[in-house]
Amino acid sequence: MSHGRFRLSPQSFSSILPLGLICLLLVGNGGCVGMLAALLHTDTVSARYTGLEGKKVAVLCVAGPSFYSENSTSRRIAEQVESLIMSKSDKVKIISQQKIDDWKDRSGWDNMDYREAGKSLGADMVIAIDLARFEIQPNPGIFKGHAEYAVSVYDINDDGRLVFQDTPSAIEFPINELAYVSSSEREFRSSFLRLISHRIARNFYKYDSREDLMLDESFVAH
Repeated sequence: MSHGRFRLSPQSFSSILPLGLICLLLVGNGGCVGMLAALLHTDTVSARYTGLEGKKVAVLCVAGPSFYSENSTSRRIAEQVESLIMSKSDKVKIISQQKIDDWKDRSGWDNMDYREAGKSLGADMVIAIDLARFEIQPNPGIFKGHAEYAVSVYDINDDGRLVFQDTPSAIEFPINELAYVSSSEREFRSSFLRLISHRIARNFYKYDSREDLMLDESFVAH
């Protein structure tokens, strides 16, 4: 006979435990009730573009002229976007960044004609990321990141037609203006790049809306 007693299975406990730890961090650091509520609320967001499945895809990220020499930033974003897309779908075939790098070296590509690049790489689709701004403002123990980018998808098999575009507002990281991150600049840069890559890649698969808050480290600020 049931007395209405609630029991947690081991599976339920393991899924709740990470949120419990986050709650403790929020309480210990004076986190707001609104953010806690957002973390506890699950909201699955649909992909904005679903035309990549079954296609061979090249991800090309180009940095703006203000930091053009910093090729590692754009390459890391491209690699992380590739990894995220592949982790969500086994029906998308990604052309590796190594193959793209080799092609750039041989062709002397001018980083402008994404359609021509897609044809030369044998891609069905090109995800083009124009990284117009990427800045980290360092102070002793405090960092703030700013980025601006646009994402375009070209269907190479349809005469390079533009089939999707996303031009979001500028990103500030951490999102919470009052928070600060006490870490090395290298660690901060890595976290910032993960957030940008997630924002780009999530256009192409469904995701949990809490992921932005999980990636934004401001909720565990001192």
